[in-house]
Amino acid sequence: MRYKCILAYDGTSYYGFQIQEDLPTIELELKKALKNAFGLDIKVYGSGRTDKGVHAKGQVIHFDLESKIPAEGVKRALNSFLPKDIYISSVEVVNEEFHARFSAKLKEYRYYINVKEYDPLTINYMPFYNYLDLSLMEDAMKLFLGTHDFKGFASASIDERKDTVKTIFQADMNILDGKVEFIFVGTAFLKYQIRRMMGLLIDIGRGYYKKDKILEVLEKKDPSISHRVIEPTGLYLYKVTY
Repeated sequence: MRYKCILAYDGTSYYGFQIQEDLPTIELELKKALKNAFGLDIKVYGSGRTDKGVHAKGQVIHFDLESKIPAEGVKRALNSFLPKDIYISSVEVVNEEFHARFSAKLKEYRYYINVKEYDPLTINYMPFYNYLDLSLMEDAMKLFLGTHDFKGFASASIDERKDTVKTIFQADMNILDGKVEFIFVGTAFLKYQIRRMMGLLIDIGRGYYKKDKILEVLEKKDPSISHRVIEPTGLYLYKVTY
């Protein structure tokens, strides 16, 4: 039986989603919970990797079990063994053609910043930035819409064989009582892509660059000129659509 799970996690204490030897990761905790619940070493497939410190509201995974166990029983069993900063919100049985990564059609990420006053209680979830012209940022982020080669906003160490052309369908900004929410919905995103996009938006909001800097980075495809890779702590994998 193949099971699809939606989970949320606080990424503060983890070195990202993917297993990295003995470092604490989300995937490692999931495999440990599966081992404890069902007594087996079970392969976990995620919709994508999140980096160290990145959070998730709607990460999706799938795995296979030989036994037919009710979805609600799988949910209860796994949550009883997972740490308090990881929670599986839903489990469903899916057909064997479903794949958490390859079946995904859209991914939605959200980034949050605090623009009101520094708060040590939220700094791991919402970085503090002041003196920003939010109207400039909202106008500039529309340049990300459409299909582009985002190599200039990717990790500098990205594999040259990787397809860096992606499509962004939504790029919106909402002001919510002292915090600002940035929403990006696209087919897929490269490593560091949103963090570099947000870093440049912050610099535009501070008046360091005009919005045309975005077009320059897209045209030159050089990650070294997109400059700031913003903190991972404000980034959330919010939803995966299939």
